[in-house]
Amino acid sequence: MNTLVTTLAPEAAEPLMPLRRLLRAYLNESRSQFIQALRAPAFAFPFLLLPVPLYLFFGVVMSSGSQEIAAHPEYLNYSFSAWCSMAVMGPAIFGIGCGLAMERDANLLKLKRALPLPTGSYLIAKIVMSLAFAAISVGLVTIAALAAGKLTLSPGGLFAMDSVLILGAIPFCAIGLFIGAYSSANAAPAYANLIYLPGLWLSGMFFPLPKFMQPWSVIWPAFHLNMTALAAGGMKMPVSPLLTSGVLVGISVLFGGLAIRRLARTG
Repeated sequence: MNTLVTTLAPEAAEPLMPLRRLLRAYLNESRSQFIQALRAPAFAFPFLLLPVPLYLFFGVVMSSGSQEIAAHPEYLNYSFSAWCSMAVMGPAIFGIGCGLAMERDANLLKLKRALPLPTGSYLIAKIVMSLAFAAISVGLVTIAALAAGKLTLSPGGLFAMDSVLILGAIPFCAIGLFIGAYSSANAAPAYANLIYLPGLWLSGMFFPLPKFMQPWSVIWPAFHLNMTALAAGGMKMPVSPLLTSGVLVGISVLFGGLAIRRLARTG
């Protein structure tokens, strides 16, 4: 009996899957999620192609004859950050929230648990897919802004702003996970719109809010993403970037933790 235990002990101590194979499994799952999203025109078109013409029309054409913009060209950086923030929020909230809700209703998560996949690879793949879409969207808007010559940011400031915007998709991924974990496929788009649309217009990103509404802009995650990105680009902001980035981290931990807890219990 002791001989048998001694023989089996080294094998039991070995990892279930080598690190290289584990990383390949995560990569393959992430690639599958990205290709699946890319092949859905109703998802890929609005979040990859739409931000560029919207930015060019409102951020370039509409502002070209403004005397205020001519006197303060740095205001164009605010418009650039706002449209990039919009491009980042959509794939995270809708791509993860609605997609996860539909797959839960179809019992796909139960199938995923039965497959020999690493723990959490399904959720991590969805987050990676959202970050990839955010990077592409921000990159396209950046190319359009540079081609139009409407930015006054330094190369380092532009790189820092784009990096913060892309990583800023993570708290919205957490919100999307929360929506997908707690709502049905039919209700998920409504909940996503309740966060996405008011967050865009009531956060003060695109136009100044009335004075009585300005204190309430801080309740929207879009406000904190926009403030953090502008501060990273070197713009002077009325709110500390440490505070806004801390809020984004808190949102990621809170909503991501609640979603993971729900999915671990009920799937």
